[in-house]
Amino acid sequence: MVMYSATLGDFLRARRDTCQPEDVGLIREAGRRVPGLRRDEVARLAGMSSEYYMRLEQGRVGSPSRQVLDAIARALRLSVLSTDYLYRLAGIGAPRVSTHAPHAREALDRVLRRWRFTPAYIMDCNFDIVAANDLMVAVSQGDIRAGVNAVQLTFSDDRRRTLDDWERTARETVAAFRYRTDERSSRHREVLQSVAADRDFARLWKLHEVNVPLNYEVRATVEGLGELCVDIQNFTLPDFNGHTVTVYTAEEGSFTDSVIRNLALSLGVAA
Repeated sequence: MVMYSATLGDFLRARRDTCQPEDVGLIREAGRRVPGLRRDEVARLAGMSSEYYMRLEQGRVGSPSRQVLDAIARALRLSVLSTDYLYRLAGIGAPRVSTHAPHAREALDRVLRRWRFTPAYIMDCNFDIVAANDLMVAVSQGDIRAGVNAVQLTFSDDRRRTLDDWERTARETVAAFRYRTDERSSRHREVLQSVAADRDFARLWKLHEVNVPLNYEVRATVEGLGELCVDIQNFTLPDFNGHTVTVYTAEEGSFTDSVIRNLALSLGVAA
């Protein structure tokens, strides 16, 4: 059973396991069996005692200082986002954004209507889709709509079947959800519980990777529409308490572009 409550020790162990000796200037000795770095190696690189670092991983250090966390981040070659997440787990990071949008649903819909020929949707920090324009609903055949959770959708049988590179999409979704979610909210716990039995989710969650929603190309075979290739682009809306707007675009003149434009026209969008 995977434990879904994130702890500082869990995160450090996962990052230590993925960091190789060669990554930090150490020589890999013959017969080495550990998957990544040993505790004593991280401690030495961070300039602290092995005993202190061991206590830190075991959760027996009450409140590590910023200097200690920065030293560990440098030792493990953590990214800026991973370091920020490390701070959060230690209880000294910036507070998470609110789960609730400070604007009415009508305001969110007005934002999306600006993209007449662009499928778009908005999700909150727990990846609940709070608004989607008609074109997004149409091109996704109803899968992406207000009230759907993007994590649950990603790990559905339909997404596994239609996405050409589902593994990459799933891994990036889990990493972004871990970083952006509001761990204090009951909704966060509900989403985790809903996918807890999924072996792929459990496997990816154990990696303890963090990221923001990335921009990337995705290919999917959509029944009745054909094989579509879209560029997914994500933008954070500061005035909406960290909500993310996601838009689908396609190369001008491509088959996917013509499908999207025809769908828009069928929905009554003026050319």
